[in-house]
Order: sequence, then structure tokens, then C-alpha cells
Amino acid sequence: MMDFLRKHRHIIFTVTIIGFLGGAFIGFGSYFFGGKTTSDNVVVVNGVGIPYRNYVKLLNRAIEFMHQQKQEVNAETTENKKKEVLQDLIQEEVFWQQAAAYGISVSDEELSANIQQQYPAFQKDGHFDRMTYFQVLAQSIKMTPKEFEDSRRKQITNAKVRQLIASSVKISEPELQIEYARVHRGSMADFDKNREIFLKQTLQEKTMMVFNEWYKYLNQTMKIKAYLSEIEKQP
Repeated sequence: MMDFLRKHRHIIFTVTIIGFLGGAFIGFGSYFFGGKTTSDNVVVVNGVGIPYRNYVKLLNRAIEFMHQQKQEVNAETTENKKKEVLQDLIQEEVFWQQAAAYGISVSDEELSANIQQQYPAFQKDGHFDRMTYFQVLAQSIKMTPKEFEDSRRKQITNAKVRQLIASSVKISEPELQIEYARVHRGSMADFDKNREIFLKQTLQEKTMMVFNEWYKYLNQTMKIKAYLSEIEKQP
């Protein structure tokens, strides 16, 4: 089992760290630091607190992943990682709340299928193995099954939110031609030849713009209070 864990350690951390931290377009900046807190929450999003211990666990995993990747870990990179982890915790909770508002959810069956099919490290002889699952979580990821499943449910749900927003982005043929002419200074030369590539690029740019506008809207409507600096000042 230990050989198995060592073999899949890189894959496990890649999935659990990058899967959580990746995907941000712009940060959520409409919150303030400081103030007194009577709880151990590192941040509160619309009245929902995120425990400091959750932040510490994720930060430790992120730093361990940096060590595994032979990245330099010093005071500066650690401070940047702390900000990144806090920002991603905020983003995850914001998306989670928006998913609930949109009626988006992940069923137990969908979650189970995802974990059993998408994680080779939880499989034995090509099939999901419950004992391997428990051992990998405990010895490599250092999470309980509930912690991992709750995290994975949020990740899948939040991905659905992104997909919903992205699916709303459309580009009509006239719009595409106008944009092509603008980029090429009024020329439509080779439009038919380059159409598909240009459409893909334009769609990506428009999707990014829509996401950024959506993020700005969320920044204006979400009430976010972060207490990390105050917690770290405590003896």
C-alpha cells in the first residue's frame, strides 16, 4: 500500500490542490480585513463562516505540493500562497451560494460516480476499492471521507455554475464578421479559411469578459469579511 501511495502521490495532490485552486478569472476584492471576530472563522461570506482550520489544512497541502514540485518555499512565496488560498476559499463559497440560488446541485449518485471513475488512485485492478479509498485519504491526502466528499461536491457544483455561465455566451455570424473585420483593419481576406479558429478565439475572449462582468456583479452584492490577519496576530 505504501508503494501505491508513493506512486500516486503526485496525482493525488495535483487533483486535490489544483482542482480546488484553479479556474479563477479575477479575484473577489469587495471585502475588508480586520475587526474583531468571536469565532474561529477565517472568512465570512454572506453570514456563512469558513473555519480557520479548513484554511490551514488547504494551505499546508498547497505548500507540501510546492515542495513536491521543487518550487522555492520562502517567506514571500508562502505569503503569496496564503493570499491565494484565502481567495480561493472565498471564491468556492461564493460559487457554492450562487449554485444554490440557481438551483444547481450534485446528487449523491453523481458524486459517487465521479469519485469512483475519475480517481485512478482509489482503484484496485481497474475498479474502485473502498479500502484503498479510505487508506489513500487517510495516509496521502490526510482528509476524512466526509471532508473529501464535501469538497468534491462543491468542486463539481461550482464547475456546473461555470458551465452555465459559459453556455450563455453566443456569437452570431454578423457579430463574428464585424469582429474579424475590426481585428483585420476592415479586411475580410481569408475569413472562410480562418473562421473556425477565429470563432474559437473570439468565443473564449467573450466568455472571459462575461465571467469578469459576472464577478464584478458578485463583488458588489456579496458581503465578505476576512479575519486572517486578526487571527494570526493572536498569541
